Amino acid sequence: MSPEVFAGIDVGSYSVVCVIAEVDEDGVLHITGAGQAPTDGSVMEGVTVDLQGTARAVEKAVAEAESLSSWKISEAALSISGPHVRGFPGRGTVNVDMEDDFVSGKVEWPDIEDAIETAQLIKLPRESMVLRKEVCGYTIDGSGMLQRPPVGLRAERLTADIYMITADRTAVLNLEQAVHDAGIAVRSIFPAACASARSVLTEDEMQMGVVLADIGASTTDIAVFHSGALAHLSVIPVGGESITRSLQQMRIPRHEAERLKRETVDLARGRRERGGEITVSTFGGRNTLPVSEETINEIAYRSVGGLMGDILCELRQAGIQESDVPAGMVLSGGTSRLRGLAEACSRVVGLPVEVGRPGGVDVSSSLIENSEFAAAVGLVLLTMGEEIEQEQRKGSSPLDRAAAKIRGLIRKLR
Repeated sequence: MSPEVFAGIDVGSYSVVCVIAEVDEDGVLHITGAGQAPTDGSVMEGVTVDLQGTARAVEKAVAEAESLSSWKISEAALSISGPHVRGFPGRGTVNVDMEDDFVSGKVEWPDIEDAIETAQLIKLPRESMVLRKEVCGYTIDGSGMLQRPPVGLRAERLTADIYMITADRTAVLNLEQAVHDAGIAVRSIFPAACASARSVLTEDEMQMGVVLADIGASTTDIAVFHSGALAHLSVIPVGGESITRSLQQMRIPRHEAERLKRETVDLARGRRERGGEITVSTFGGRNTLPVSEETINEIAYRSVGGLMGDILCELRQAGIQESDVPAGMVLSGGTSRLRGLAEACSRVVGLPVEVGRPGGVDVSSSLIENSEFAAAVGLVLLTMGEEIEQEQRKGSSPLDRAAAKIRGLIRKLR
């Protein structure tokens, strides 16, 4: 029997990342290929602005991943980002049909689906579409919150609490078109924050309360988890590019500022204040300029402080306080590779901060050890999880499923 193959494509503002994975007979997910290609300005703030450029980047990333893997892919799950991606809570309640002897009926999958559908009966702006709906938990007859679907339990009323994530319809269609133009069918689309969270966060962190900050080039995807469920999701239009722009204030070209950010900046306490003097190229490359490493680090530190301030402001506007996230903050995304970033962020936000690493898979490629591969790895994990859930729903007999479907239709007609 051939192993099942999954692929994830994370389309970011700076680069496109592709990961290919296969599931062995024991159900273990193995990463067999990974690739990355620059977007060269075809994606801005998470939104596709050049179809051909994005398609080329997808093709290159997929080709690189396929060259390391024994598999060729024809479909993949995608991530999407941008300030247009946002979320809000919803709640839906349905009655569970009683049995003939007036005994409370058993909750079945159609009851679960109806409660979730009721929870998302919210009028959306015309330009928006529902991207995902994450179930936060269930309540039966006013009992405490249950995190697992209460299928088989007896109840009179079932309530589903969800967190609904929406996105701009045009942005989604353009992303799908670019990937389709690259010869890849779209299997599903997930918010980038959810994909990264699936890869780098632990169950304990999500239960206790944690913030994920996936810091890309021009956006930061924020996801807050509490009691094991998604509590908040948003995207702010600021990322690692803000550090590059700050360094350009020294009157140096962008490529030189980007090089300094990646090779010189170190924000760790003790190393930020010391260092020698380095020479940087000025505009046109005709002259050089001596700059102290301390000055470079101080400029970058102030920029990081501004980014963390924006994240804290976003959380407070959502009613989330530091006490709600005792597990602290986990960083992912390409900018999280900046040396000393976690320590600097912790000093600003007053919380424990760590850099996440992709997990949940058996790794055969050292490439995905970097946190910029977190979203792509999370995509294959989420896709596999959805498939497992679908198989579980098919576990009941055809007769049971047919009867439950009829009961659901009758309920809707009442």
